[in-house]
Amino acid sequence: MNILLTDRQKEILNRLRLNDAGENAVAFDNIGRGQMSVENIEALCSVINAEFMMEGILPSFEPNAYGIELENLLDIINRPRVSS
Repeated sequence: MNILLTDRQKEILNRLRLNDAGENAVAFDNIGRGQMSVENIEALCSVINAEFMMEGILPSFEPNAYGIELENLLDIINRPRVSS
């Protein structure tokens, strides 16, 4: 499954990869190569969701600007799994 990302989305994924400390290295490697499996998509969605919960919401539980970026990234990464 090929997923096209913007430079900003790639930047966010690189930051998440550093914070992930190698736990999902295969999924991060595969998205860079455009070789995503359902398992890779699930792993990255989990990492993005965790980041959203920690850094992407305001005290009112609405998404902040970074949270909106994470939501958009989640939509793009998850799209092949949902549409298949």
